[in-house]
Amino acid sequence: MKDRRQKTEDRRQIVGYIIGLMIILFLINGEVIAAGKSIKDKGTLTSVESNGTVIIDEKGYKIDSSARIIDKKGKRVAIYNLSLPANVFFEYEYRKNGFVIKVIEEFPEILPK
Repeated sequence: MKDRRQKTEDRRQIVGYIIGLMIILFLINGEVIAAGKSIKDKGTLTSVESNGTVIIDEKGYKIDSSARIIDKKGKRVAIYNLSLPANVFFEYEYRKNGFVIKVIEEFPEILPK
């Protein structure tokens, strides 16, 4: 019969295996711990590319097909309807295929006080 110390060590090994398995499954799935966490930022939108990406502060971002695009009048518009360059607030997240924008809001003509 196993003594108490051996049982404790066996439990630690089992917990270690389970944690290791969870980490491996997480990595195999291609996910990153920070994935899915939205990041909010602001910058200058300078270009809308034909492949559906945008350039904000010299960085490329993909645009989610369900992204919410708001112009400076507060109306929902297509990304191509924003006048460039445009100062924008944007919200994005990291996915397997890179940074993907979920929201772009052009600064209003007169900022609220």
